[in-house]
Amino acid sequence: MTSYPTNSARPIASEEDLKKDLLKQIRSHEVAIAELNSLSSSRAVYQRNGNIFFRKNI
Repeated sequence: MTSYPTNSARPIASEEDLKKDLLKQIRSHEVAIAELNSLSSSRAVYQRNGNIFFRKNI
């Protein structure tokens, strides 16, 4: 009879790892917002969508 691994055998991300990942994503967004806020209003900003860049207003 073949035994299959149970759920306990699979690695599960701990709650602490999930919190660290979430904090890293939040920090990344904060940096992006700060960079956009530091641009002058006359500067062109482009958003990438696939291989095409679209001009955006900030």
